[in-house]
Amino acid sequence: MNISTNVRHITPDFNKSFGGYEWWYFDGLSEDGQQGFVIIFYQTNPFSTQYIRDLEGDKVKEASYPAISVSLYKGGKTVYYSFLEYEKDEFSWDEDKKKLSVQNDSVSYIFDEKEAGFKITLNQQLPSGHKVEGTVTGKAQPVNKSLIQSSSEDRHSWNLLYPQVSVVTKLNMIGRNGEEELNFSGAGYHDHNTGQEPMKESFRDWYWGRYHFKDFTLIYYLMQKRNTEQFEAWLIDRENQQVLEKFSDAEMSYFTRNWFGLKSARKIELKAGKTIVNIQCRNKIDDGPFYQRFRGESIVNYKGQVYAAHGFSEYIHPSNIYNRVFWPLVKMRLNDNQQNPHWVQKSRLMYPWTW
Repeated sequence: MNISTNVRHITPDFNKSFGGYEWWYFDGLSEDGQQGFVIIFYQTNPFSTQYIRDLEGDKVKEASYPAISVSLYKGGKTVYYSFLEYEKDEFSWDEDKKKLSVQNDSVSYIFDEKEAGFKITLNQQLPSGHKVEGTVTGKAQPVNKSLIQSSSEDRHSWNLLYPQVSVVTKLNMIGRNGEEELNFSGAGYHDHNTGQEPMKESFRDWYWGRYHFKDFTLIYYLMQKRNTEQFEAWLIDRENQQVLEKFSDAEMSYFTRNWFGLKSARKIELKAGKTIVNIQCRNKIDDGPFYQRFRGESIVNYKGQVYAAHGFSEYIHPSNIYNRVFWPLVKMRLNDNQQNPHWVQKSRLMYPWTW
């Protein structure tokens, strides 16, 4: 994995290789960890079954399978979920305005010497009648492009645009509980991922997560490659944007399987000298045949003091994406606008069961 923190590298790669992918990831949690969101814009969605069909049939002419996914949380439960896939002309990028759009949903970036950030605008309605509209704004200190740099021969790039950003969420929705709002201030995160080949070609599985403590942010990832593993984790000072600790040791334990046979660790321990981090993936908020998301808890023993924080941890096993046994389940969640929605997606009662 090639890793950077260069906020100027937000522009889409319109010349990705055969089998490539690209997404812009945003998340945020309230201070008490009870409310949160994860929003992902895709220029090329690697989870698209149509994209995989075209790859396997050697039909892809250009890597453009745009999509957007929105997950909203309250009390550790999903209250709104969507995964909408569109035709290639529904994706746009305005270089002058630094604005990315997928149909009616968009994100605009803010850059100047004193302030950096973004504004997400959502306006979507699902076949089930569920909908969401409103904004998520993020403000952050400009990040030094040399804060984190790691180069390799891999064909995958991970750009940590804003390791820590203050977010304000003002969303109105018709979700699991009917009409309700998601209004909170808290800490968030934003990155940009680009791959020049399918993920399964390079790695077997991938753990990653973010935890925002009072004065610093923890970011980690563990990648089990085909012949080796890659591990990176950092403790980043939130005010000065400096790496306080770079972890060199990781241990995973308490492995469990879900209903689809996906096996992942629920406990991760990181070490760097006398600094020890314990991550507990307690609350499973997204669970499927190839991907899991947890609202976790982390404890850090740093310079003789103990700190605690809520955050997100995630796990993916990319080869399962290509297993067609699971595709009927994917079709219940992923709305491909080129086809009629799955009957489950049309049901106000049934669709939330897939969340």
